[in-house]
Amino acid sequence: MNMKKYSSACCSRLCSRKTLLILVIVGFSAVFSCTSALYIPTESNLNGEATLQELKEGRKLYIRNCGGCHTLYLPGAYSPEEWQYWMEQMESRVKLDSLEKKLILKYVNGGE
Repeated sequence: MNMKKYSSACCSRLCSRKTLLILVIVGFSAVFSCTSALYIPTESNLNGEATLQELKEGRKLYIRNCGGCHTLYLPGAYSPEEWQYWMEQMESRVKLDSLEKKLILKYVNGGE
């Protein structure tokens, strides 16, 4: 019986590919699982100054701009003041314009 022997370099390449694949799968799972937990704006969310279209756009922007770098936090995780603080910290990193920032804040603050 002829069995191939693998060098440690070959094995480490296989292990690193497997590890990388696992990390990619876990990363996508984390983003998509949190995305599904985020509320989808409906007419019942219109209790403030935001329109339904603004809330939907804010949700899209939040997922696209914030979820690309870190875990998405549920809108109720922070107060409006805390969301304002975090948006000010992050807006230059993702190059949000003032309208995009406003829409995201409307979404995470539940339309207020």
